[in-house]
Amino acid sequence: MIISHQHRFIFIHCRKVAGSSMKVALSPHMGRGDVMLGSVHESLQAGGPMQPWARRQLLTPLGVSELWSAMLKRRGWASALNKAVKKRFKREFGLSSSAHPPAVEVRDAMPGAWHEYFKFCFVRNPYERAVSDYLYRTRKEDAPPSFDGFLDELLAEARSGRQKHDNWPMYTIDDEVAVDFVGRFENLEADFQRALSLAGVEGVDALASEKRRAYPKPWQEYYGEEEKKEKVQQLFGREIEYFKYSFTD
Repeated sequence: MIISHQHRFIFIHCRKVAGSSMKVALSPHMGRGDVMLGSVHESLQAGGPMQPWARRQLLTPLGVSELWSAMLKRRGWASALNKAVKKRFKREFGLSSSAHPPAVEVRDAMPGAWHEYFKFCFVRNPYERAVSDYLYRTRKEDAPPSFDGFLDELLAEARSGRQKHDNWPMYTIDDEVAVDFVGRFENLEADFQRALSLAGVEGVDALASEKRRAYPKPWQEYYGEEEKKEKVQQLFGREIEYFKYSFTD
């Protein structure tokens, strides 16, 4: 998420929609009082400047503590800075998630900015996004679950009230879309430029992927039987219905 007081916009970072790439592209244009939660390390690793707000965070007790922890665990200082920023503002704003909080929490944390600033986010076909999320979450596992098993795990989490799989609460309040512009991953660059135009931000570089990887096989082949599609519909039904996504898109 980015809260830009300089440009008066809020960017909601939904999962698996190239949000990190968008934050990397936007980070050089942030003002002194702006906040970026997540992707700070990716911005620095991509050659972005050390912004004043990030430099100040390094000098806080939390920043020093995270740097020390990173040294002990042999992690980079940029990763430590990213973690310190997320911890600080998660606590300060009262968020349940530092990188992907629900819209109602962002609104309650900063009601003035929420009502006055331009708010935008991106969505992605949930049938494809489920495959992308599966491959990303299991990429380091020696014996990853099957895609079907992964969907079962998400369904179990959803039944217990957890919403980490679902982007819908991140840009809706009371089941209604609460942002000013929703771009589509399927039209990523054009919609990103459209969002920037509406926000009044100029001179932003074209997007480069930070995490996008080629699928080992076409994503449709992860499904096979109809049951897997039905599980995705259970998990992401509101998004599929609202944006009229289908398996063949």
